[in-house]
Amino acid sequence: MHKIREIYETAWHKASEFQGLLLTLVLLNLVFIIIGQRMVMQGVPEIMEIRKEILKYLPSASYLQPLLGPLAPYLPLKILYTFFFNLIFGAFISTTLTGIIFFLPFLVTIGRALYIGILFYGIPASPILKILFIGTFILEFGGYIFSTLAGINIGLSIAFPSQWKKKERTIDALKESIVDMKWCYLFVVTLLFLGAVWEMGWIHYIGIEDFKKSAWIEF
Repeated sequence: MHKIREIYETAWHKASEFQGLLLTLVLLNLVFIIIGQRMVMQGVPEIMEIRKEILKYLPSASYLQPLLGPLAPYLPLKILYTFFFNLIFGAFISTTLTGIIFFLPFLVTIGRALYIGILFYGIPASPILKILFIGTFILEFGGYIFSTLAGINIGLSIAFPSQWKKKERTIDALKESIVDMKWCYLFVVTLLFLGAVWEMGWIHYIGIEDFKKSAWIEF
């Protein structure tokens, strides 16, 4: 237990070196979620049409079918599926790998925050569903913030090695940023796993059919 604590303390110390960037990412998420919600609140026609199409598409989305079908009775498998899907596609590919071009993770962050704001404006009044959505949002977006940090750090190390990492050679700056990524991903893995447990645990408790009815009809 002491060793685990030391590892997390080291990871947090490393992440705190990017305190300004972390704060920027948190604020970007909050600002664009609010912008998305405001556009829905004001009934912007184009946004309302996008929202309508998203809500129509989501129940039949291919990545959700395993959760609604063969994995539905098995909570551990649903947790693992959700965790690995979010880790590989939601975190690594979309926000870390894209960091090769340093500004792309910023664009992904803005787009994702707008999407969430547009989609989840006026979430169902059920206290259980509010607990589910808020808890999932905090844990998963926390994970995505750290994966985005890792991507931006890599991109800035490639684009501006001397200014960002104080290294003369790009390869040296890149190596250091990859070490940083390992520490960032300790938080990514932890938060996304807890998010999967939280999300799938509540949905399993509610029952998938009741969840689909209450979640999608109310939006």
